[in-house]
Amino acid sequence: MLKEPHSLVLRNLRRCALLAILGSAVSVQSASSADLIVDSAADSGTGSLREALTNAAAGDRIVFDFPVDTTITLSSDLPSITGNLSFTTRDPINVTIDRAGVAGALNLAGGTIDPTNLNVANPVDDPDFVVASGVTVVGNGTVTGDIGPSGTAFGTLSPGANANAGTIGIFDVDGDLDLTGGTVQLDLSTSGGTTTSDRVTVSGTATVDSADLSIRFNGDQFAAGQTFLVLDAGTISGTLSSPTPPIDVPDRPFLELVFDSSLPANQIGFAIQDNGAPFSTVVTGCNQLSAVEVFEDLRGSSHTGVDALVNSAGETMVAAANAISGSIYPSLIGAEIVHIQNNIESIRDRVLLQRYDGVRPPAIMSWARAYGVSASTEEDHCETPGYYQEFGGMELGLGLSNKNGLSSHLFAHLGGGKLEMSGVEQHADIESYRGGGSIEYVGDSLYLLAAGGGGVQTYDVNRSFSVIEGSTAAQSSFDGTAGFAYFETGTVFVWQAISWVPYLGLHGSRVELDAINETGDVDFALTNPGGSGDSMRGVLGLGMEQSGGLGNVVATTRVRFGWMHEYLDPNEIFVSSVANTSVMSQLTDRGVDAGRDWGFVRAQLDLFRFLGGQASIAYQGQANSRSSFNSLAGGVQWVR
Repeated sequence: MLKEPHSLVLRNLRRCALLAILGSAVSVQSASSADLIVDSAADSGTGSLREALTNAAAGDRIVFDFPVDTTITLSSDLPSITGNLSFTTRDPINVTIDRAGVAGALNLAGGTIDPTNLNVANPVDDPDFVVASGVTVVGNGTVTGDIGPSGTAFGTLSPGANANAGTIGIFDVDGDLDLTGGTVQLDLSTSGGTTTSDRVTVSGTATVDSADLSIRFNGDQFAAGQTFLVLDAGTISGTLSSPTPPIDVPDRPFLELVFDSSLPANQIGFAIQDNGAPFSTVVTGCNQLSAVEVFEDLRGSSHTGVDALVNSAGETMVAAANAISGSIYPSLIGAEIVHIQNNIESIRDRVLLQRYDGVRPPAIMSWARAYGVSASTEEDHCETPGYYQEFGGMELGLGLSNKNGLSSHLFAHLGGGKLEMSGVEQHADIESYRGGGSIEYVGDSLYLLAAGGGGVQTYDVNRSFSVIEGSTAAQSSFDGTAGFAYFETGTVFVWQAISWVPYLGLHGSRVELDAINETGDVDFALTNPGGSGDSMRGVLGLGMEQSGGLGNVVATTRVRFGWMHEYLDPNEIFVSSVANTSVMSQLTDRGVDAGRDWGFVRAQLDLFRFLGGQASIAYQGQANSRSSFNSLAGGVQWVR
């Protein structure tokens, strides 16, 4: 006889163990939940209802299995019903449990019980079912008979196949229902624009004295004007207890649930309505607080977008406030100031303390460089959204130096780019044209540099309101001007074969935007007279310069770093009017605060000969905890 390999034996053992575990699981499942068949109309004995209730365990279902309509006549009280138990019939037949005036009420004494499909009759007018205070009654179907508490307080009634949240059902009582001292647990649901809710229907009298409400909201499409019918009876006695509506709708800060006053006395239902809480309760940002005042002016005027905001979550209101805020306009000024300042820094690095090997003054120097910019600013302390900026352009210059340490230059910047607000659909296309001049004096112990100029900008702005229902977008095209000046003084000394340049600088800039008149959306388009912003930035820096060469090619490296501080208010403010004539509030918008202090680093490398001149590349970067700016330039300079 051949022996199985050791590995095959192990595999067979594992397979047998797995089958045994699965079989055990099936057995446990079968043992934990079973159908108990009632097929005898006798008061007791095999197949009787009494036997089934005696043997029932938690999770079981009692199934009436008769070929025709049947009456079970009781001669004494049935066992108490405990655990999770439900009832059904095998075929569409009627099974009546007749108490015959001698048997007590069916006692629902513990657990979660579904008594639907039970039909109890009795010539005496008293409860056919009594519910203990700790019992949860569920069901989606009809119970025939009177239902009441087993003591002074009913348990919990939760329509639906089970007591889980979101399980919608109709609990129908053909008789009276006494919920005194109990709890009615009701699910209200919205999905796909459709509302549904649990409902209790009672053919006789529904007594709700001191019964508590437990409302569970399911879904995220609750809206003012929605109604939910939850109790429909022949007559209603008493008043529901706590919590007394209005009830807050979860995640909907401007909605509340109230009793539906339009219903007749024999019905109880709820309606959702605007709770009147100001929109400002969910926003904290400076611009947001101003923006929601515009929404308040339109509240209650059947404005589609504002009506939708009443039904919205808090974060939607914040997004909508950011959308109508025109914060992009004052932020354009701040972005333009940073761009101008770094353009001047680029000129400064190109012209300051330039010495050309083999060329004696007087000398003429010209240059051309292409540059690209990326800049970003984060949301500030006032929750104004930040922005991201991309820009590209050309830098052109022409200069003359003489034997007396003087030099002067003319320069121009021609560029174009875009600015995108962060997290908000607001976009600006920008073109700028700037020009100016500089003069430099280099003495025995110090140097002086002064520069200044001005320019014009054109802007095309688009602001989308897609977050606000029924709204579109607004557009504007306008111009702006800019003026700037720069002054620097410092000294030069040589240490370790490196030229060191400690210096102090001062930037001054002014940017003005012409009047802005948006077109497009008839509700949230803005009009304002434009605005301006001023900047005065001090610079404390240290530069290093070293030259070296190979043959007749001389390379010069210039690196500097330091600190920059803004002395003026960095926040520009625009005050705008809104196109909708029903809006009385003006919109006050602050530009994003990019901070007052930055660390910076600049580097320039003059390299090999190219196109009859010397090629160069340059980098400029500055940053603080809230903003950053990076620029890279490359081009050629010529000296004669």
